[in-house]
Amino acid sequence: MRKPASCVLSIALSLVMTVGFIPSPALAEIASAPEPAAQSAGKPNESPAETTSGQARANDQISAASGTNVTANATQPIDASMFSIEDTDIRYTGNPVMPTVTSSTVPSDQYTVAYENNVAIGQATAVVTADDQNYSGTCAIPFEIKPANAAANYQHSTTAQSGDITLTVQWNDPRLGQETTFHVTATGGSGAYQFRMDAPTYMDPDGSSESVADPSRNQWQQYTGECTSHDYQFEMTASGTYYLRFYLMDKAAGVYYLRSNVFASANDDAYPAVSAIVKSAVDKCSADTDGSDYARALWLHDWTLDHLEYDHDLNWCSAESGLTRHQGTCESYQRIYSKLLNAAGIANGRITGNGHTWNAVKIDGKWCQMDLTWDDTSDNWYGDLDQRHLYFGLTDELMAIAHSDHTSNYQKDDYAYRSTDLSNNYFVRNGKADKWAEKYADRIQQHLDAKEESFSINADNQSFPPSISGIQNGIVAYAMNLREWETNNSKVELAATSNVTKESNSKWSAKYRFLYLSTDDIIRAINQRLPRLRKMYCH
Repeated sequence: MRKPASCVLSIALSLVMTVGFIPSPALAEIASAPEPAAQSAGKPNESPAETTSGQARANDQISAASGTNVTANATQPIDASMFSIEDTDIRYTGNPVMPTVTSSTVPSDQYTVAYENNVAIGQATAVVTADDQNYSGTCAIPFEIKPANAAANYQHSTTAQSGDITLTVQWNDPRLGQETTFHVTATGGSGAYQFRMDAPTYMDPDGSSESVADPSRNQWQQYTGECTSHDYQFEMTASGTYYLRFYLMDKAAGVYYLRSNVFASANDDAYPAVSAIVKSAVDKCSADTDGSDYARALWLHDWTLDHLEYDHDLNWCSAESGLTRHQGTCESYQRIYSKLLNAAGIANGRITGNGHTWNAVKIDGKWCQMDLTWDDTSDNWYGDLDQRHLYFGLTDELMAIAHSDHTSNYQKDDYAYRSTDLSNNYFVRNGKADKWAEKYADRIQQHLDAKEESFSINADNQSFPPSISGIQNGIVAYAMNLREWETNNSKVELAATSNVTKESNSKWSAKYRFLYLSTDDIIRAINQRLPRLRKMYCH
């Protein structure tokens, strides 16, 4: 009579435990033994997990002893009773809510969790999936997303009303350097509200104010989908007051514009006001320089570039963002430099063109052009040309090479920042322009000695793009005109100009053009005009 399979299994296990092996005929008998219709191999007080684990160990021992694969299906299906969500106070935030799902039965590395309907207020679901050697299957864990905390849990609240619709904004005392949550809700109307937050304005203790970000960017223009409330987060980074505007639209109720204003103030020595940062920089500038306009303008130019990176997302556009978030567009560069110059007592102005802005600066009574945005680079692509100062102290004509719209700016009769002099140009002041001019001296002299009254010389930077070569060569031409020239022991007045001509889409020609008159020629020309001048002014 064949023994029951359970009995054979017990004998097999005994043999394994006693002598470390099991004979092949016994294995064959085990393999062919019919399973009992319904019989639990576990003890009455064993948990399903313990039973499964014990059965798996027995199969492993048999397989190891015989070298024969014996497979038993040991996975246990999961159900909702094995899992729990500990957080019982899950609140609406306007963003996906993902509470932690835990289990005292199933190890955390043997299941994954996905979420359904986990944004809006109401019933949501955590979907647990197990696919492991011990556990398998899927089960749903329901949880509730409750309305956001009531107003009593916030320190501040402000409202705006239109008809029966009330827009409410709630927030706590802001902590600088951390995000502050502004909870926006509404009552009345249709209940299908859409909300929007405008770009915040920073109000400095010194009385100045500015939009921190560009309000035309999409993130400040876009309304939410229809909802009953929404949470906005914003990080304040400077001591002072932030002015924030929140909007509601309820199309079904015919309300398209309802605004609530928030003034949130915070002060922290670790996050000084913009005006305090500016004062500290100017004080250090005065201590580190000789106090001249040029030295201070240059120091403040370099300090600005050291503290700011260009924001390629084109969002941050203020002195606040540049000095405390260290990001900004051309507006940030221009505003920061202007604030620094104002604090240093150096006259300056704002220039715009080609969707860009830069500074005009008055140094020792002479206006010149400065573009800190275009100077902010670590590139060194053009030989010994310091690209970090290429746009420091330019004339209007040279700046128009980079920004073509500036031509119409400086040709207006009421233009207030006329810049015609390169005496405060960076390369002129540090002597670099004269060294560049020296490289052309022998070639120029050959033409002078040949008594050519006009001639041209190819520039050495033919491979540079016109926006670079045109500006550099204009500076070099200025230095050429400052040098003393003579031929045949007679002094010569040289007039050098730079000219860059486009020959094709990928090729251009950079040249210097020269005109000269000897001193004798100049005196002769003056004497020829004297009789006419006497008639005009001496009668």
